Amino acid sequence: MRRQDRMVTDIDEIKGILNSTRIIHLGMMDGDYPYVVPLHFGYEFTDEVLHIYVHGHYEGKKFDLIQENPHVFVEIDGSDEALVSGGDMPCKYSSVYSSVMGRGEATDLESIDEKAHGLQVLMKHQTSREFTFTEAMINSVGVVQIKVVDYTAKRRRQFEQDTIMPPLTK
Repeated sequence: MRRQDRMVTDIDEIKGILNSTRIIHLGMMDGDYPYVVPLHFGYEFTDEVLHIYVHGHYEGKKFDLIQENPHVFVEIDGSDEALVSGGDMPCKYSSVYSSVMGRGEATDLESIDEKAHGLQVLMKHQTSREFTFTEAMINSVGVVQIKVVDYTAKRRRQFEQDTIMPPLTK
């Protein structure tokens, strides 16, 4: 990481970034080109290893691509993004942000218990609630576990002197 001053290594701060958003961008290879899809996700740390769970219809492009090549890339933006004004100096503009990015190995879960666990983790992250899943519910979706083998987290905080720009409107 080039900007070591923005690196986040504290696990609680990393969890804070992950907890601040519900969308992950999952990158897979589709032949010679990357294919990136935004997805809802859930996560857990098991023995200090980050595991991310996503789901979707078990017949589809992302499941086909994962079967062909389980090596994926994940990117998660924290919800703290804001444009910092540079005034009349375009090169002085910046942004407040946080992110977690990493390489992972995706596995299409098959057992009912593994899929139920993944769905539980996902729904707990998305809603802060626990649910009961029937076997029919579990069998109606595909669930992928991503073992994140290498990741970095980064943050640029807001400073007192920063002038935050209003969000874009259409």
